[in-house]
Amino acid sequence: MIKAVLFDLDGTLFDSSPGIFHTANYTMKALGFEPCDDYKQMKKFVGPPLRECFRITYGTEEQYLDKCVEVYREEYAKTGVHMLYLYEGMKELLEKLKNRKYLTAVCTNKTEHLAKQIIVEQGLESLFDVVLGTDLKGTITKTDCIKNAVEELGITPDQALMVGDTKNDQDGAKEAGVHFCGVTYGFGFESFSEIDGFAAFSPADILDIVAEH
Repeated sequence: MIKAVLFDLDGTLFDSSPGIFHTANYTMKALGFEPCDDYKQMKKFVGPPLRECFRITYGTEEQYLDKCVEVYREEYAKTGVHMLYLYEGMKELLEKLKNRKYLTAVCTNKTEHLAKQIIVEQGLESLFDVVLGTDLKGTITKTDCIKNAVEELGITPDQALMVGDTKNDQDGAKEAGVHFCGVTYGFGFESFSEIDGFAAFSPADILDIVAEH
């Protein structure tokens, strides 16, 4: 029986593409590289750890990745972190989950302090029991984050459902031994056929899945 719902942040709770795309292209220009205006290609930047984002989106060479991450984080903390909005129906979903006594958590590849800042700025802190992310070095993986959430919530892995929009979320859930629900309204999955687990078109679908299991 599901007792806790764990949410990815970018592309699952929030459409954070305005801030992420702005910051990513700002970083490229600041370091003398070409920005990207292809939306389909830029979607690849949402979800994975930052170093991987630059590698798969821009083809950035290994020797520049650390500097890219450094510039990105500095600019994102100034501007990008404020450029996002909650998906339609998401606040209602979170409120219903809390009213029905489900535990809730955020598990993201964003640094934990930024994730917490976003949740507070958006007025959602009362709707989450735990907000977890990676560290500045990116050594805490999505799998680690999910496992840590399960431990902090005091449940077993089979009592948790991880909700996310990318394969990174799906793989993390599988490795952590929790159930997975992929959403197609974010940036990764485009159809149910790509998802190994439950699947949702919208936040309302997530509530139905939780209620049934």
